[in-house]
Amino acid sequence: MIKLLMIGDSHIPRRASEVSPQIYEKLSESGNYEYTFFTGDLIQAPKFIRFLKEKTDREVFRVLGNMDYYNGITDLPLYHELKLPMSRGGNLRIGLTHGAQINPRGDIKQIEALARNKRFNVIIIGHTHKEEISLMSSGILMLNPGSVTGAWSFLATGIPSFIIMEIDQEKNIMNTFLMRLNKRTKAFEEISYQFQFMKNKIQRIR
Repeated sequence: MIKLLMIGDSHIPRRASEVSPQIYEKLSESGNYEYTFFTGDLIQAPKFIRFLKEKTDREVFRVLGNMDYYNGITDLPLYHELKLPMSRGGNLRIGLTHGAQINPRGDIKQIEALARNKRFNVIIIGHTHKEEISLMSSGILMLNPGSVTGAWSFLATGIPSFIIMEIDQEKNIMNTFLMRLNKRTKAFEEISYQFQFMKNKIQRIR
């Protein structure tokens, strides 16, 4: 079983002062991750990045967000890709980008076209601060973890959130969990989905 973390858009310190203690606690409870995908617009949060690196056994993938230049960050790539071999055929291709190249912001058809062009089976994208899991008719899965701080944006929900995915490479199964922090009660809402990767497409099981 491979565990992945999708998280990003912290916007510290411009739109949020810090990541909440409840987020740190929940991420710690979940154990370690093989890979972490950070969707960009970190800006300046060295404590949080150190924490993510400690929680990640293999690699933390980061891409450039359109606001990262406020901290002088210009050398991050626009895309990352991870290929995971699946026992029942093919490689699961997971792509990461911030999403500032999509106009209008968050347009699902353009995101799907981008994923098809890059040959991604899963596209992890940020920028909107609107947490979302969407399976497209083409069999491409879009994962938007939203903003980990609930930072403001034009489409933002204002809810601190992230996504965890557990991949069973033997069964080609992907268990996906969207975690949303209620700011008032400090409790997490968990929304779960199960997908299967077959014949180079993803389908929802439950």
